[in-house]
Parts: sequence; structure tokens; C-alpha cells
Amino acid sequence: MIAANQNISGVHAIYRQKGDFMTNTTVHHNDRKTFTLFIAALIIVATALLPASARTQTSARVHPLILQLAAQAPNETIEVIVQKRDKSVDAETVVQQLGGIVTKDLHIINGFAARLTAQAAQQLGTHASINWVSPDAAVQQAGGPQNTKFTTWTTKIGTAMPNGFSNPNNVLSPVGKNGTYGSGGKVKGAFGGFMPEYAPGLAITKMEVALRFYTPKALGTTESVKIMPYIGGAAVGTVTLTPAQLNTALGAQSARTLYVDISSLRTWRWSDFTTLEILIDQSALSTKSTIFYDAVGVRATANTGTDTSSPLVMSSSASNTPVNTSVLSNVFNQAVRATDVWNEAPAYLQGSGVTVALIDSGVFQTKNIGPRILGQVNFNSAEHNSNDQYGHGTFLAGVLTDDGTQSGGKYIGIAPQMNLLSLRVSDDSGMSTESDVVNAMQWVNDNKVAYNIRVVNMSLNSSVWQSYNTSPLDAAAEILWFNGIVVITSAGNNGTATLYPPANDPFVITVGATNDVSTISLTDDSVASFSAFGMDETGRVKPDIVAPGSSIIAYLPDNNNLTISINHPANRVDADYFRMSGTSMSAPIVAGGAVLLLQANPSLTPDQVKYRLTATANKNWPGYNSSTAGAGYLDVYAAVHGTSTQSANTGLPTSAMLWTGSTPPVWGSVNWSSVNWSSVNWSSVNWSSVNWSSVNWSSDYWGP
Repeated sequence: MIAANQNISGVHAIYRQKGDFMTNTTVHHNDRKTFTLFIAALIIVATALLPASARTQTSARVHPLILQLAAQAPNETIEVIVQKRDKSVDAETVVQQLGGIVTKDLHIINGFAARLTAQAAQQLGTHASINWVSPDAAVQQAGGPQNTKFTTWTTKIGTAMPNGFSNPNNVLSPVGKNGTYGSGGKVKGAFGGFMPEYAPGLAITKMEVALRFYTPKALGTTESVKIMPYIGGAAVGTVTLTPAQLNTALGAQSARTLYVDISSLRTWRWSDFTTLEILIDQSALSTKSTIFYDAVGVRATANTGTDTSSPLVMSSSASNTPVNTSVLSNVFNQAVRATDVWNEAPAYLQGSGVTVALIDSGVFQTKNIGPRILGQVNFNSAEHNSNDQYGHGTFLAGVLTDDGTQSGGKYIGIAPQMNLLSLRVSDDSGMSTESDVVNAMQWVNDNKVAYNIRVVNMSLNSSVWQSYNTSPLDAAAEILWFNGIVVITSAGNNGTATLYPPANDPFVITVGATNDVSTISLTDDSVASFSAFGMDETGRVKPDIVAPGSSIIAYLPDNNNLTISINHPANRVDADYFRMSGTSMSAPIVAGGAVLLLQANPSLTPDQVKYRLTATANKNWPGYNSSTAGAGYLDVYAAVHGTSTQSANTGLPTSAMLWTGSTPPVWGSVNWSSVNWSSVNWSSVNWSSVNWSSVNWSSDYWGP
């Protein structure tokens, strides 16, 4: 294809690596990621230089990179996304016949993800049931996508038994081990607050208690510790730890994590996590013995199976009282006038009852979010050290819905009483794939009614440009939009007029970033230099709207232990607060604004929400430029008090992936109460040669 791709190890890197934090076009993470994005850029150029007939040829149903890899390393195992022509399972059958395996069902785009050799992928693309086979970047995996592990750490003292430990709060970090210890001698104490990464389609096959501990002196032969899980206040059994097991961590320098298998005590179900507590009974220790605990957790292993129970629980929390805004340190809430609707009687609009699905790296269950986080659904098959070891998703959750508990009201999210669903798509290093993200969007569509999901926040972008007519992210985003869900996405941080999926989709709300200079007044605000902008393929300006995205501070507990903080120590405010910039931060501010608008006007459609937010956006500030700021600055108060029920997007052509004939349908000309794939005639889709790659967090900015 091109000379730079002749090195097979270099070509394969694009399957193995995700783009990361960027300032303009420079990657601030490691050289391997820089090389990967360089290769991706060359692929774009090479594709653009193809003759028009080659780029639109419907017979070319395999990505050129796969074809090249098949020629040079036919037995190389790769991950792909397959889109089908119809609803049959012929394509899945062919994958198996070619020696591959189907790893994900992606019915929202009438496709699936698969693992097979490059040569088999090339052969797959010739089958009549296939529309397109494209690369799907891989992540580090633990046992493959059919065998998922995660560890969740205790975040509160349990009620099964009065806690007799000294400094038990030191054990409660959601990060897990953080070097602070609680201790106990001849005592009993219970720990709870576990938040699982519920994995749809998988059932728990193994449960272990994770103990990070040490003993200052060797225990005697008659001393032991009992581990007793409780569910719903009732003990389910006992596992006894012997002195030999405990003495393997003799002295602080030998602190270790011991995994205690409790699988045999019951048939474990996802719903067990709702009330799970772990009682540690040390009554068999001598009065002179003590054990020090850094963390107490639970590790679950899940495999393909049937378990229809769920640990996700709807919150009934609501507020009808004002919020104290006198000590706010972040100014973004006041800059977009959210504070004015928080405290406006009788509604006190703070987001109560409305759910946002945050598709990101996971979320910690912290005091600031409390019962309003309905749970975490996992779509990444890596083994995770703890919930959101990366930190990105937890930070955004704070921007969305921090209620100020931890900071004494200094840092409060845009909609402090909304409900939050965390959909984890990345591993502990922040790496994910397009198929992970599409899988999460598919779950949202399937569960929107059960959890009243009205808004999706996607602070991520594909690392390689492609048309909204071929992008799986854009197609899935439109399906959500047409089914009543407001999709908010970050514009990206390349600082140029290039928008990457899903920010380039004309239907969704694309958000750019402003620099508020840490002042409430907009007179000194400007569009941030890193904020991407441009025109979508229908000729409309993007971003649609802008919101603060510079030097945003949010709660990130024990951040010195998280990947994002380890890589960027200069951004630490203190041990529990972190500072970030980027359109990644701007997107949840607009998502929260949409929540407040929907709380006030629950009958609004996504098109009406988009129209109201953009029609009421503030253009009266010196830094406003329509080409980079779209409709202007988010003004929550004006949107809530607006009366228009007009719809945005009327007349826009939908993604070609949704065409039901040779003529593209335009939004508003058809009455689609629900878009589904049974109505799609796949043979009518005209596929071009596209470059598909991985999802990255390039919506974060690490410049000065």
C-alpha cells in the first residue's frame, strides 16, 4: 500500500494501540502511540489518493490494511468489525468455518466483532453476506473476551458486625491499595460498598476476596482468620485462613494481596453485589497479634453464561432545596448559569430523576456521587485492578454530578442530583476499541426505558477520520438519537478544522471548549486554541455549542495511584483533586445542561433539546466566532426558560448505513418512532474505502 506500512510490526501496531492525550497533533504519552498515529495519518493520505472508482467500489469489502496484512503475514491474528448485508447468521457461520471466533454481537449496526487470521478476514470479505470488514484495535486481555476479571474495593464500613478495627477508614479507598492501613487484633469487622463491573451476557464463574495486608510478627499455629461473606445481612459461609497463609506477608515490606476463593459458598449472581459485605473475624488471634490492611476487595471472574439478575438499582434521591454556591471554586457552573436554575423555586432543577450514560473508562463510587450512581456496566474484557484505574471517567463523573460532599461545596457538578450509569469501555490504561464503544451504545439502546436514560456522554473520538456515512460510531449514535436519546460528544483537541467520529455526525450535539480564565464573566472568555472545529458533510458548522473546558478541577480520589495522574503529575491539585483541560470536560457540562432542561421539560425530543440549547446559546461575548464556537456559549438558564419546541436536524440526510433504498432518507421526512435494522435494505448501501482504527481520549488537552 505505502512504504511506511511495509514493516509488519509497524502495521500491526495500529491494531494494538490507541491514540491518547493530544495537544494539536502531538501525542503526549509514548513514542509507540506517536508512531501509530503517524501510520494512521499515512493510511488516510494513501486512501485519499486512490481513484474515485476504487474508493466507491462496492466489491472492495475489506479494509486495505487487512488486505496488505493478509499478503505479508497471512497467519497473523487480528480483531475486526464485520457489517452484514442482512439479518441472517450466515456471516457468523463463515467466520467459524474460517477458524475464527465471534467475540461481540453488535446488532445496533447489524454487525459483530470477530477474531481471525488476516487471510481468513480477506476471504470473509468475499462472502455474499458481508458488506464490510474493518480493523478493530485490540486491547490487552486477560483470557480473551469470554473470560473477564475485575476487582472492586470496599468503600464503606459494613453493618454485618460492629467494626473493631483501628482506623478502618484507611481501608476504604475505591482505588484499592494506597499505602494507608487500618489494623485489627482480636476483633471482628465488616466491609461493604462494592461496585461491580456488571457484564451483560456473562455469568460469574469464580469469586474471591482480595486482601492487601501484612502482619508485623509471625502468627502462632493456633491463630487464624475467618472470612465470612454476608448478603442481605445473612452469612453465606466461612473460609478460614491459616497462619501459614497469613505469615507469607510478614512485615510491612512484604505486604501482599491474597486472593481467597469463596466460589463454593454459593452460586454467585450479579445481584449479590447490591448488599454484599465481607466480615473479617479475627477473634482467634491472640491479644498480642495484629494484622494491617491496606485494602479489602472482591475479585470476580465471569464467562459466557446466563444471569439475568442485575446489581443496577434506580436511585430515588431528589432535592428540593437550594445549593450553597457561596464557596464554589470552579466557575463553569456559574459561567453557563446552571446555578441560577439550581436554586430557583419551586423546581430547584438539579437533575433529579434523569439518567446520563457515561461511556468512558469507568467510575468510582464516591461519597460525592453516592446512591445516584446506578452502577457500572463493563464492555472491556481486560482484567481491571479496580474500577477506573485510569481515572478519566471518574473525573468526568465529577464534572457531571458531584454534589460537593467531599469538598465542602467547592467543587460541584453541573447536575448534582442526576442519576449516572457508568459504561466502561477502556482498560486500566485507557485503551478501548470501536467495537467496545458500539457495544456500550447498543446496551444503552436496549435499556433506555428501564433506567430512564435520556442523555449519553461520549468524551472520545475515533483516531482516524472517516465519513459519517461509513463510521460505526456515527451510525450507532444516530440510532440512539432516533430512539429518543440525546447524544453529546466532544469535538476533539486537534485545534484544526478536522472532526473525527462521532463528532462529525450532523445529528449529535458536538461540543467545543472555551477558556473561562477562571472568571465567571464571559468578557474575557475565548474559544480554546485546542478545540476542534469545522463543517460536517451536510455543510453545517461544528461544534454545535461551546462550554468551559480549561483548567477544570474535579474529585479524583487517591489520584497519585491512577494512570492519568501518574502520567501527568503536574495536574494534581492535591491527593484527591485533579485539573484537566479539553473538550472532554466541555461535553459533560453540556450533557448536564441537557439533563436540567429535560428535568424541566421531560417531553422534549433530542431534536428539540438540540434546538433549544443552540437557539438560546450566548453569542454576546468578545471571543465569539461562529466558525469555531458554533451557536455560541451554553446558557442553561436561557434554555430552561425558553419556550420553543422547534426541532433541529430537520432535512438532514441520515447515515448511509440507515438507507432503506437508493435514495437517502432525510430526518423529518419520515415518521420513525423507532429505527431498527429489520427495515434496512443492506444491499443498497454504497460503501467507500474507509480507514477504521481505535478510539482514543484525544479530547483531553495537556498543553500549558
